[in-house]
Amino acid sequence: MSGFTIPVLYIYSIMKENLNTQIKDILTQGKTWVKLEIEYAKLTLAEKLTMLISALIIGAVCLLLGIVVLLMLAFALVEVFKTFMHPGLAYLSVGGIVCVFIILFYLLRKPILLNPIARLITRLFIEKH
Repeated sequence: MSGFTIPVLYIYSIMKENLNTQIKDILTQGKTWVKLEIEYAKLTLAEKLTMLISALIIGAVCLLLGIVVLLMLAFALVEVFKTFMHPGLAYLSVGGIVCVFIILFYLLRKPILLNPIARLITRLFIEKH
C-alpha cells in the first residue's frame, strides 16, 4: 500500500502546482483584459468627444457665417423696399420680417434644432455593434 501513496501524493502535488499556475495565468490574463478594456473605453471616448467638438465648431462657424449672410440679405431687402416706400418704413418692414422668422424658429425649435442635436449625440454615444 505504501507504494501507491507516493505516486498519488506526487501526482496530487503536480496537479496542485499546475492548478496554481493556471489560476495565476488566468488572473494575469484577466488583469490584462481589464487594462485593455479601459484603454479601449478611453480611446472611444476621445474619438466621440473629438467628433462632438468638431461638430460644435463647424456649427458655430456656420452660424456666424449665416448671421453675416442674413444681415447682408436684410440690408439688400431694405434697399429693394426703399425703391417703392419710405426708408424708415423699409427698415421697419424688414425688422418685422426678421421678427416673424425669429418667432417661427422659436416655435419650430424642436424639429429644427433639438431633434438633430439629440440624434447626433445618440448616434455618437449609443452605437450598435
